[in-house]
Amino acid sequence: MKTTHLILLASLVSFPFTQSFAGDGGGDMFKANCGACHTVGNGKLVGPDLKGVETRHTESWMLKWIKSSQAMVQAGDKEAVKLFADNSSIPMPDQALTDDQIKTILGFIKAGGQDNVVAAVADPSIAPDNNATANQKAAGEEKNSASFFTMFSFTEYLLMSLLGFLLLIIYILGTAIRTLAEKHKEQPAQ
Repeated sequence: MKTTHLILLASLVSFPFTQSFAGDGGGDMFKANCGACHTVGNGKLVGPDLKGVETRHTESWMLKWIKSSQAMVQAGDKEAVKLFADNSSIPMPDQALTDDQIKTILGFIKAGGQDNVVAAVADPSIAPDNNATANQKAAGEEKNSASFFTMFSFTEYLLMSLLGFLLLIIYILGTAIRTLAEKHKEQPAQ
């Protein structure tokens, strides 16, 4: 029975780590890392609207910019200096994302801010000449198909994992204390 409890707790603790951003079409990452300052096609927020950003900058430039915009500004990169000045000299916070995560977000932006656009357009039940309907259906399907894997951000999964790990430690310590107490009771009094 104790082994079963331990296996159950270990699987609950490790479960969040089995979900990575790899299955995310970029929407959740965009919301978590970019959405407070940027939109895709809805105009300037704090930072510029990112619709069409892939036509304005190269991917390699954007990878550097997203990771450390101020390093590029300080190095005198002309595009970086202009972008910084065009946006009221408000520095973009450095993002601790991998190249693959950034590329996923850029794919989401390139798709017009839709995770499921490709799936929706490939769906034969959607008229191919009606992109607005396709985008609306894709957004609806995304909301309807939200699962436990996509309802939390990476940070939330990390915090849940830490909490689970702490609960596992408490369980192990409780079991060890209970075992020691039982052994202590069994020893004859001297």
